[in-house]
Amino acid sequence: MGKGLASAFASVGAPAQGALPTPDTAQTLPPAVLRALHDQSHWLGSWWTVAALGVLAAGLASAAVLRWRGGGRAWPTAIAATGALALVAMAGINAYAGYVPSVAAAQVVLAGHGIGGLGSQSVGTARTGALHAVHVPVPAALHMPDATTWVYTPPGYDPASTRYPVVYLIHGEPGTSSDWVAGGDAAHTVDVLTDAGLVPPMILVSPDVNGVTETDTECLDSTRGGPQVETYLLDVLVPWVDDHLATIPDPEHRILGGMSAGAYCAVDQGLRHQDVFSTILAIMPYVNPGEGGRDMLSTSAELAAHDVASYLPDLTLPRPVPVFVDVPGDDRQSEEAAQAATLVRLLAARGEPLEYRAEPHQHHTWTMARTALPYALAFAARHLGRP
Repeated sequence: MGKGLASAFASVGAPAQGALPTPDTAQTLPPAVLRALHDQSHWLGSWWTVAALGVLAAGLASAAVLRWRGGGRAWPTAIAATGALALVAMAGINAYAGYVPSVAAAQVVLAGHGIGGLGSQSVGTARTGALHAVHVPVPAALHMPDATTWVYTPPGYDPASTRYPVVYLIHGEPGTSSDWVAGGDAAHTVDVLTDAGLVPPMILVSPDVNGVTETDTECLDSTRGGPQVETYLLDVLVPWVDDHLATIPDPEHRILGGMSAGAYCAVDQGLRHQDVFSTILAIMPYVNPGEGGRDMLSTSAELAAHDVASYLPDLTLPRPVPVFVDVPGDDRQSEEAAQAATLVRLLAARGEPLEYRAEPHQHHTWTMARTALPYALAFAARHLGRP
């Protein structure tokens, strides 16, 4: 990494007690990398697609009115216009949320529901990794579904001769395991960053953290007879990944990240389990488990044990914990932004390695998560292997 780029990526220093670092808003990735990150056709999530469908709907509606006034059969054209308006609404929601930005993302979403295959995405090349839909056996006692876990292996993946760091990416609520490889465009992002030398070849794992009876699990172990998500992550998923993939099986090479509720999961699990994970990537994070936590846990003491703002100041950590925090630039006055600022302030007061960003013109969407991910992974790469 060049000196200029390293300087641009410099971690936020620890300010005076109570002060809040100013988030970086600059596009500090190299221009060629930013272009490559957007080289996929994202027409499914484009506002131009919404506009084109709007023109089509208006044209069909006008044709239906003309036929009706002329005494002809207008209902077929009216039905077509109604369908086009429905497509405009769906395309508009998708353009805002960014959940299915491309045909490749649509393939992943459909394949996650057992419809169709991944095509070329399932085959790695010299410059692109491969996506795999796997099923990790789950003990029935954990009350977790037999859901698809998505695994990305990097370009040139060679389990016979090379071991790789692992990034675990946790979806938000509502959400599912396909979110990070569809809306988050995670596989393509790692391909680009690896090709540019900003990250080493790495494995991505995107699990489903919904339970059988609860979906807003916050990655907790229910004390109400519900899903045991924390146990699943620590005692089932991580060992399975280390057993079946060519990982570097130590905490310094395991990264835990997420968006929204998944970012809370990454922060809470990552801080409390430094014997398993090291770097934390928190995109649009919260610092308490909220309504989901109250549905999963039984007592105020249990909730307090998972309230990051309460336990972080006095938490004993075996080593410095690198944390990346990114928030939407257009939502800086929201409750979500206030909670992220609390997290940043507490981490900075402790002197933990920290990068704090705000992405301009972004909201709480998958477009925001997709924008933040390359900065998060580049941050993680700089801290890999550090004790």
